[in-house]
Amino acid sequence: MSQSGSRPFTNPRSAGRGAALALAFALALTGCSGDKKEASGPKPPPPSEQPEAEATSAPGAQAFSSMTGLRKPVTYNDKISVAITDIKYVKNKAKGPGEMTGKTLTIFTLRFTNGSGQPLDLNKVRVLAQYGKSRAQASPTSYADLNDFYGTVAAGKQRTASYAFDLPTAGFGTVVLNVAFSDKHKTAVFAGSLKQ
Repeated sequence: MSQSGSRPFTNPRSAGRGAALALAFALALTGCSGDKKEASGPKPPPPSEQPEAEATSAPGAQAFSSMTGLRKPVTYNDKISVAITDIKYVKNKAKGPGEMTGKTLTIFTLRFTNGSGQPLDLNKVRVLAQYGKSRAQASPTSYADLNDFYGTVAAGKQRTASYAFDLPTAGFGTVVLNVAFSDKHKTAVFAGSLKQ
C-alpha cells in the first residue's frame, strides 16, 4: 500500500515524552529569564540634581558692576520662589551653528526654590528678556554649555540654570526679564538697569 499523501508515522510514546521535555524546558527558561529580568533589567534613573557649576558655566564672563531691581526674588503663595542670582556679560568668540560671534551677550542665572510640599515641574519654563523704553525683545542665544531648566524639583530643593541673550548696551537702562513656568502661577517679572 502506498504511503503517499498520508502523515508520517510517529510513536505516540516518544511524542508524549518529547512534548513533556519541551514543556519542562520552556518552563525552566521562563523562570530563569524572569529572575534575570528582575536582577539586571533597566532601572529608572535617580532624580537628577543638576550641578550648579555645570548649569551656569560661562567661560570668560564678567559680572555687571551695578544693577537695581533685578535681584528681588518673586515668591508665590505656595512658597515657590524665582530669583535672579547672577547677571554677567561676555563677548562671544565661539563659531558654529546658532552662535552670534563677536556679540556681547548678557547671561542671567535663575534659581527656582521649591518651598511647597509637591514636586515642581520645570519643563515649561520660558524666559523672555526685554530692553529699552519700548521693551524690545532680546534675542535668545546659545553660549557655552548653559542648560535650560528641565525635569522636576523635589519639595525643599533648588534648581539653577542660565540663559544668554543678545541685549544691546543701549538698552541697559531699562531691562525686564519675564519668567513663566506654570499655568497656575503668574509670570515672574524682574525689572531694573544694568551697568558694565
